[in-house]
Order: sequence, then structure tokens, then C-alpha cells
Amino acid sequence: MILSLDSIEVRYGQAVAVDRVSLGVGAGKWVLVMGPNGAGKSSLLRAAIGLVKHRGRITFEGRDLSAEPTWIRQRLGIGYVPEGRQLFTEMTVEENLRVGGYGCSAPALRRGLDLAYGMFPRLAERRGQIASTMSGGEQQMLAMARALMIEPKLLLVDEISWGLSPILVAQVFATLVELHAGGIAILQVEQNAFEALKHAQSALVMSAGRLVLEGAADEIARDRRVVESYIGA
Repeated sequence: MILSLDSIEVRYGQAVAVDRVSLGVGAGKWVLVMGPNGAGKSSLLRAAIGLVKHRGRITFEGRDLSAEPTWIRQRLGIGYVPEGRQLFTEMTVEENLRVGGYGCSAPALRRGLDLAYGMFPRLAERRGQIASTMSGGEQQMLAMARALMIEPKLLLVDEISWGLSPILVAQVFATLVELHAGGIAILQVEQNAFEALKHAQSALVMSAGRLVLEGAADEIARDRRVVESYIGA
């Protein structure tokens, strides 16, 4: 496993957001986490990248990251595309990308920019544009490109289709498919289960902070309980 989460628990005060959840992501695999709002999915990703305090053990390529800060986790090859994009809206496209590559060597920063602009030519055309003046789809491209600046081995992707039109949803998923084909592992939280299940190899369902169902993505997609609750007829 490239990433292992073992008995992860996240609390906000007395409220338990993630209750002893364990999962693994194999090298080059695509794992989907789905469930209703408030299930703890995003908190699980934030624990994996080190943005919230957590109990339990997190390992990446066999290294225990449980006590490591976010920047160390990113430096080791974990990219993060947060829910709501969370860009520096008054900075330019390239400034946002350079923030994503903060701490990288000059050659690594150049490679990261080449990768980001190669994946998203529109961003290359608008590298001097202020992020807040871009469309929602362009901002999502920038959030994804920023995560590529560290040349990640694993992408944590949180609600990437949030607020996008169906056409743009198809475009961002096509980009994820391309990244995955290039060998990047993906751990994705997504409300658009119908689209995400087409691409993931395995899927897990969370409810009230707990893992309630897991299996191969195609099997989960045929599970009547999942279809009725999260996908629709």
C-alpha cells in the first residue's frame, strides 16, 4: 500500500467526525470514499494530509506520518486538492502555483510548472491573471494544477465536481483519468458517486463517521442500498 490509514479518529471538541476508520490505497490505484454530508469524508482526507489532529496511524510508502506536519507529507509526494478550491484569490495563476511548490528546489519548481501548464494549457495562457477573475472551472483547474507542483505519487481529491456544470465535471474527471493513467494513485471524496464509480477500482461508504461498506467499485455501484441512497435510480 502506498497509503495506509489505521483506526483514524478525528474529533472536533466532543463531536466525533471520524470514528476509527481504516483503509488502504495501493500504488497507482483509485479509491473512492462516498457517503452523505456530514459523514466525515473530508475530515478523513484532512487527517491524511495533516490538517486536523487525529488519533491512529498513517503510513505513506511504509513511513509513519502520524506526527508529521502537512508540509512534510506533501514533500514526500502527497498532493491535496481541497474542497472549495481554497485558492489565493488575489494572487495570479503562477503565484498560486509557486505557493504549491513552496520549498521545492529550483529544478523541481520548474518541472512542476511544466507539468501543471502541460496538463492545463489554459492556465499557461493566463499565468498572469488574478485567480478571483477566473471562472469556476478554471479555478478548479488551478486547484488541481497547484497539487501537481510537488510531482505527487498520490492525490487526495475532495469534492472536485463541487459547483461545476456537467461539461466541466466531465473535463475534470478526464484530467483525473489522465493523471491516474500516468501512475498517480488517487484517494477521492466525491458526492457525484455516479461519475466517480466509473473510474475508481474500489469504493468505501461512510456514514456518521464510520466505514459501513467497502468493496470493488463495480460491485458497490450495483449495491441496491448504495444506488438508492447515493446514486439514484
